[in-house]
Amino acid sequence: MPFKKSQFIFYAGLAFIIGVGLASFFPWPWLIVYAVFVLGLALLLLARSKSRLSLTALCLLFFACGLARYQISIPVINENHLAFYNNQANAPLGQMTSLTFRGLIDDEPDVRKDHVKYQVKGLDKRGNVLVKAPLFPPYQYGDVLEITCQLQQPEPIVAEPGQGGGKDFQYDKYLALSDIYSLCYRGRIKLIEAGQGNLFKSSILKIKDKVVAVAGQILPEPQASFLGGLLWGAKKGLPEEVLDNFSRTGVTHIIAVSGYNITIIAVMLTNLFIGLGLSRKNAFWLIIFGIVFFVVITGSPASIVRAGIMGTIALLAQTFGRATRMRNILVIVCLIMLLFNPKVLIWDAGFQLSFLATIGLIYFVPILKKYMMWLPKIFTIRESLTTTLSAIVLTTPLILFQFGRFSLLAPLANLLILPVIPVNMAVGFLAVVGGLIWQPIGQVTGWVSWVILTYVLKLTEVLAALQWALLPIPNLHWVFMVGGYLIIGWLIYKHEKNH
Repeated sequence: MPFKKSQFIFYAGLAFIIGVGLASFFPWPWLIVYAVFVLGLALLLLARSKSRLSLTALCLLFFACGLARYQISIPVINENHLAFYNNQANAPLGQMTSLTFRGLIDDEPDVRKDHVKYQVKGLDKRGNVLVKAPLFPPYQYGDVLEITCQLQQPEPIVAEPGQGGGKDFQYDKYLALSDIYSLCYRGRIKLIEAGQGNLFKSSILKIKDKVVAVAGQILPEPQASFLGGLLWGAKKGLPEEVLDNFSRTGVTHIIAVSGYNITIIAVMLTNLFIGLGLSRKNAFWLIIFGIVFFVVITGSPASIVRAGIMGTIALLAQTFGRATRMRNILVIVCLIMLLFNPKVLIWDAGFQLSFLATIGLIYFVPILKKYMMWLPKIFTIRESLTTTLSAIVLTTPLILFQFGRFSLLAPLANLLILPVIPVNMAVGFLAVVGGLIWQPIGQVTGWVSWVILTYVLKLTEVLAALQWALLPIPNLHWVFMVGGYLIIGWLIYKHEKNH
């Protein structure tokens, strides 16, 4: 029986993704990659159109391409790469010599309470360096710097025993997502030239700085930083205790830079607009405009661009098509993202959570809907809980494995908080726009936003104080995670087969 074109697309894309995943764990000899590609090409020439053999051949070709794409992304470390000078060939720290190089700040500075981190792209040598520097003098995106520093190799961060079930953090892999393979902690920095970055990105970041300043003028802290987390993904100004409360109650996703928050909030906003009388199609285009605005105003980092794409896919599934038609779109989008950066598949938890939450919204919401008919529709309570539980179900096995802890209060906290988030985003946005025009307008509108923000902050504080709010599950074996997703996959398959 001949295969359909959609099956060829799905399985070939899946083979590419599997190739990237396997190459992420261990290197493959280029001879084997070449042999798999040649075998696939030979079988494709011999096979009949749309036959099982042609499908196998296409999968082999894409599998080899996935292996090759990941391995090409690993830089060649030689004298022309900054990472070559890390630790000076493992010399003792006291014997290390400094390296002087020129670099461009090619991302928004990461400002903390007592220091700032700059992502610096080498100009006279290849490679990126994460530079930790004092708050003053401040440098900006697009500045060209001359840096003298003892470069160090990024290492994994080992979790201390008894810290709430936390797991080791693969800090080196996390930095490699941005092609950062060197660290500079105590360097001498000299400004060479300013304004050498991308003009569009520089303009957006200046607008963002203005918006952040206005939010700080119309709202007190921590409400101002919380609003920043909701509107443009900025959570660095939030106190540690607030972030810990969000973590313990399972609502960190509302301020996380991932598709988790965008997909959930976008679907909820759609339900809200439909409840206000808009057609589903008009609500769809209104939310798409909001997603594009969100991506642009944040400076369009890769993580938020991916999040915006995943939110759009979830809306497409709910607005225009059956879930069965979405699997090819998901595979194609994943393939395109991996072409840009194959490291995100295994080493970027935000990427994984984005995809899993989107799959939950597309495939698991229909399964849960029939069990949620007893809930009232008022204030979109039924839709909110169904959407939230679907995302929680799909992301829980990964969260347990990656982070070693689980919030028992997540369903309750999300039910009480998520319905007010879209309203606050709209009110907060109007307050910021009003503040840009005339500060008193922003302050009046911001008072409504302050009430909602304070409600969320106080509620998470009360719930997080419960001793049993967070369940630590340290050292969960990956087999349990895989088993969880096999069960979820079987449930989705059974539901799709019956519909």
